[in-house]
Amino acid sequence: MAIQITKMILYGILNAVLYIALPLILFEVIAIMGLMTFTQEFKISIIIIGIIGTVFAMLRHAYPKDTSANRFIAFGSTIYSGIYMFYLFGGFTPGVQLGTYMISTPILQVLLGLQIIAWLLLGSSGIRALRYLVEAIELRKKKEYRVKFKLSKVFKVLGTIFSLIIFGYFGSIVYSGMNLGFRFHPNIALGWDTGVLPLDPSDDTINITITFDLNNQGFYAIYDVYINAEIYTVTSTDPPTLPEGVKIGETFNNYFSTFHSFTNNINNNITINIDPFYAPGLATTDAELALKISFSTLYAAIFINLNLTMPNNIPWTHLI
Repeated sequence: MAIQITKMILYGILNAVLYIALPLILFEVIAIMGLMTFTQEFKISIIIIGIIGTVFAMLRHAYPKDTSANRFIAFGSTIYSGIYMFYLFGGFTPGVQLGTYMISTPILQVLLGLQIIAWLLLGSSGIRALRYLVEAIELRKKKEYRVKFKLSKVFKVLGTIFSLIIFGYFGSIVYSGMNLGFRFHPNIALGWDTGVLPLDPSDDTINITITFDLNNQGFYAIYDVYINAEIYTVTSTDPPTLPEGVKIGETFNNYFSTFHSFTNNINNNITINIDPFYAPGLATTDAELALKISFSTLYAAIFINLNLTMPNNIPWTHLI
């Protein structure tokens, strides 16, 4: 059986571009754009895994497709590519909902848990690998295995259906993400209790209620939303009374069970309690306040943890 040297070299080069060069170029472009960062260890592991995958690709094309050797190597290569994609999407992070992929901009940081994608791609590779294994056995024994239909064809059809489901899932996520809208109301509601000494701010309690709308016109509902909010001072007309750049209020674990698909959810409230230590300063001092929001949720079976700093500061006028 003649070894196909030319095909081995051609597919080796192609595989090296797809498994090594292209991911590394994408990592650098994404890092330069400031959207996401990747550790050096992760890049090195991608290179090592890519080299092994390239060797598999070369061996796979060393023999003609109608030989059992080609099909056995295709079986191993497909399993390996599934493991590669499983690793790439954080599948080897046991017991952790969130993966290592982070989108980062000056006002936004998003940590994504993509394990569902890792498992889908691994399952697809497993089905396609079974097809190659059955074909290899058939060629070796010169016998077709049938369950009403040729068994290798059954796995081929299943693999195609599984791939279509994955592509449909990806497409639905992109479409749904493009049809999400999130808006904070420009006005805030103030809660102020002057305590037992109306003219003395030392016993005042203050809270600020932020209202937001979430327009979800995508295919997927948003489940188990936990929202935390913090208020910081940016500027102050009297820094000794109300320091600049300090956290003066916060609220934790505001829970919203579901934002259903194809709905516009308006007038949702988050109430932030001002730290009693800073309440007197806030009552007597003009300032500019910054709002930071973080929330975790499950969307389209993807775990999301988002931190957002509002781009526009809140102007604050003293109460007394």
